Amino acid sequence: MNLVANSLASSLSRGDEIVLPELEHHANIVPWQMVAERTGAVIRVAPIDDRGELILEAYEAILGPRTKIVSMSHASNSLGTILPVEIMTAMAKARGARVLVDGAQSVSHIPVNVRAIGCDFYVFSGHKIFGPTGIGAVYATTEAQRSMKPWQGGGNMIRDVTFAHTSYAEPPARFEAGTPNIADAIGLAAALDYVSGLGRERIAAHEHALVEHATAALSAIPGLRLVGTAREKVGVLSFVIPGRDPIEIGKSLDQEGIAVRAGHHCAQPSLRHFGLEATVRPSLALYNTSAEIDRLAESLRRIADA
Repeated sequence: MNLVANSLASSLSRGDEIVLPELEHHANIVPWQMVAERTGAVIRVAPIDDRGELILEAYEAILGPRTKIVSMSHASNSLGTILPVEIMTAMAKARGARVLVDGAQSVSHIPVNVRAIGCDFYVFSGHKIFGPTGIGAVYATTEAQRSMKPWQGGGNMIRDVTFAHTSYAEPPARFEAGTPNIADAIGLAAALDYVSGLGRERIAAHEHALVEHATAALSAIPGLRLVGTAREKVGVLSFVIPGRDPIEIGKSLDQEGIAVRAGHHCAQPSLRHFGLEATVRPSLALYNTSAEIDRLAESLRRIADA
């Protein structure tokens, strides 16, 4: 994300607009804020409704002649919402904007076809797809790569260097300064092969069934409030229980061998839309089972009744 944001910064002028949905992870907010501060560009926010779904009409109304970049999550890490990225990309491209899609929360859960989406850039993190930490990937169209300036300098990204002038390698090498993270790249490739071998369609079907089961099980717990009830979701179930600190709920579940995240999930604006600073967030993946969800629900019922 930082690579794309900083490489595109030179194309921005004061008053140009960067459009972000309200449900973004901090990783898709902070780099653009830093670029906006440097260039005089303006961040515009496309709102969500109380289900956690993007208000498509409001998003379309925000797009205009000064829209230069639209950067959106494929799926929200805090709410689970799957955004209509194909539609949103087409709207943005019709205004001549560059489009980046953050696939960190989608590549391990649902099929992804960057050509069908039509975006200029698609990024994801290795650890989100069962690979090593500290590595990720940027997909960029050939046209987009050729229009971008290098962000970082060093070895391997050059064609020729003198003290008077440096000429850069052809893309994508010009964006890969320094010694590559070879070991983690091999690990990431293995993780991608593993997921591809299982089949993303099968993974998506399994996780969809889990989400439906978990939604029904958690909704039946008195007082528990699910946060983010979009019709199209990945396996994320954020919730709060009135009178119970989300962090303490997380600790209680941990003592029972149930792993959840509790806190703001690096997505504070999305939670503040619902008047919250933190939620508890069980995340479901290809290795989870209905029996594990039932155990979670039993534990939460005891916590709610305590």
